[in-house]
Amino acid sequence: MKNILVTGVAGMLGSNIAYLLRDKYNIIGIDTNHFFMMGVEFFNSSAIDVEKVAEIMEKCEVDAVVHCAALVNVDACEENPGYANAVNFSMAKNLNYLCKVYHSQFIFISTDAVYSGNKEGLNTEMDEPAPVSVYGKTKLKAENAVLQNENALVLRTNMYGFNYRDKTSFGEWVVQELRKEKTLNMFYDVQFSPLLVNELVDIIDLCIERKLSGLYNVGCRTPISKYDLGCMLQSEFGLPGTIRKASIHDFNFTAPRTENMGLDCTKLQNVLGITLPSPIDDVKKFKQLFVEGYSKHLKGGE
Repeated sequence: MKNILVTGVAGMLGSNIAYLLRDKYNIIGIDTNHFFMMGVEFFNSSAIDVEKVAEIMEKCEVDAVVHCAALVNVDACEENPGYANAVNFSMAKNLNYLCKVYHSQFIFISTDAVYSGNKEGLNTEMDEPAPVSVYGKTKLKAENAVLQNENALVLRTNMYGFNYRDKTSFGEWVVQELRKEKTLNMFYDVQFSPLLVNELVDIIDLCIERKLSGLYNVGCRTPISKYDLGCMLQSEFGLPGTIRKASIHDFNFTAPRTENMGLDCTKLQNVLGITLPSPIDDVKKFKQLFVEGYSKHLKGGE
């Protein structure tokens, strides 16, 4: 059984990796936030602490590191560029170095925010990245360092799903607010390729199995606007409330946003021999998991 170290294990992706893969792998988690899950060894520490991570990797004989920890709040990154650089770039660079030392596979979770957002059509791995935000720039800087390691894998993605902590992803937020009969303004002019976190975990599992390396986009099969995804969730859940079309240009954000974040995931599908889900496939699965109480089980660490 492989030993997998997950950074940011209390975050959305990290906690779902731990929850869904703990029977297949020995999961070791590290996070500054509190975390408990049966069958998972947890270290309450920052992945910035290189000496601590090295100690964990040596003690646990880590076969692969899935690096989920990051400062993902784009406005917070814009306001604190130095801290964003330390968390999003320096931490990844140091972990990548440790993986080379201990001969461990390194999987770096990146973002669609590395693209300029100005292209007509889907963004591919061959496109020249040109991030407009500090968040995107720090993640791209990390990608460039990580890809110097021939055993490293970079996954550019955008996800939603269920959180371990008391935070809400896009999907959870839409459902919660519409249940309260709220009116939501959602962007019709922002295209993205959101993937249900459970699906992303399955793909990461395949990547570990096959020791995949290189750079790949991973998202839902076809892009969708945030407005259309919100309407899809409302329809599938049968929710009250109102969703209004809004333009990203009508709002003032601290960090600049882009309109086209759609991902061409052909490369990953061909290499892994899979077909990624459509937006409606994921919405239906999200609802099924919601009804089954998946979120409660995840938060309970059962």
